[in-house]
Amino acid sequence: MINLKNFSFFSTLPTREVEKISKHCRIQQYTSGTKILIEKEEVKDLILIVEGQLSVLKNYGGEKKTLFNLDPGDVYGEVEILNGTKSLSTLIGYQELKLVFIPKEVYLRLIGLYQGFAKESRDLYTRRAGLLLEKTEDKGQPARVITFFNVKGGAGKSVISANVATMLARFWKRRVVLLDLNLAFGDQAILLGLNSDKNIHRLANKKSLKINQIEEQLTLHQPSGLKVLLPPSLPEQAETIKPELVERIIDLLKPHYDFIIIDTHNQLTDLELKVLDMSNLIMLVMTMELTFIKNTKILLDLFQRLKIPREKVKVVLNRAFKSLGLEPAKVEKSLRYAISYFIPSAGEIVVPSVNKGMPFVLSKGSDGSGVLASVRQLCASIAGESTDNGTWSMFALFKEVFGLG
Repeated sequence: MINLKNFSFFSTLPTREVEKISKHCRIQQYTSGTKILIEKEEVKDLILIVEGQLSVLKNYGGEKKTLFNLDPGDVYGEVEILNGTKSLSTLIGYQELKLVFIPKEVYLRLIGLYQGFAKESRDLYTRRAGLLLEKTEDKGQPARVITFFNVKGGAGKSVISANVATMLARFWKRRVVLLDLNLAFGDQAILLGLNSDKNIHRLANKKSLKINQIEEQLTLHQPSGLKVLLPPSLPEQAETIKPELVERIIDLLKPHYDFIIIDTHNQLTDLELKVLDMSNLIMLVMTMELTFIKNTKILLDLFQRLKIPREKVKVVLNRAFKSLGLEPAKVEKSLRYAISYFIPSAGEIVVPSVNKGMPFVLSKGSDGSGVLASVRQLCASIAGESTDNGTWSMFALFKEVFGLG
């Protein structure tokens, strides 16, 4: 029996009510890649994710694109139920899934009875309704903004963001721009082997910024087709880059690209807060060190106080291996947050790629490796594509890395 009180969405309900709900809901398990709900299909239940991950896709001009992902503790269906519409998206499972289906009649009764629960539903509806209800006939979707963030250096955030951006551009053939917003000490030029004097500082004094002016300052990564906006050439120039400029740059780039990948500095100034607010997805990168666990928990609690939607934030565990003496399940319990992506330790592949200025996703030496497979899975999730049945899965990597099963 699953106790719904353990999930924040239902935490305002009385215990007796939660016990009553449990008698009416059903629990089902699915394998990775299963379509749980199809766009324009009738929505009969509110869906709670207990284990695994769901990707929410919407049809834009005949092409399905990912709106957001759902992790354990997230729910789906409130927009359709409250609007009386059929499904506004397609739900596809990634990883092994366990879901709870709560009949819409039960859900609507709870909204009518409990003010706190009604507020939770209203807040969630407000965050998602505009995106899900948007008309999509013959209309392209603006770029999704994916930000890689943490508050402590050394997690490998810049390396991961560089390789994700490169892979999306080279192998998914998407239009991708990478913004290096570590304005004083950014590493993307080194990681990607770029030698260019083009940078964001050249845009700082433009009175009326245009898209062509931004394009002139983008550096092309020839091997992949990725475009990169580099930080100022001098650290002291970082202070000339204001949040308003970055907001304008992102807004102008969005209609022309599929993805805007952002690598940030390890701090929370007005600039970082603006970027996080504009992001569709925040990849919070950590390792299994106690200091990272502590800082990640503090950051997740802060995000909650800042009202950053839970579904926007995904925890990425980098350099995962079993000899650290910390169990991921206990880490998740401490964070009160699921770890969405596991990237194994592979110093023999990653370090040489950094020193050569060549992303490891382009290196033949990484073929067949767990680190390449994990980044591929991360890109597949971002791009809204499921992995083939019978191939590598996140759960399989989890078992391999930590010596389980």
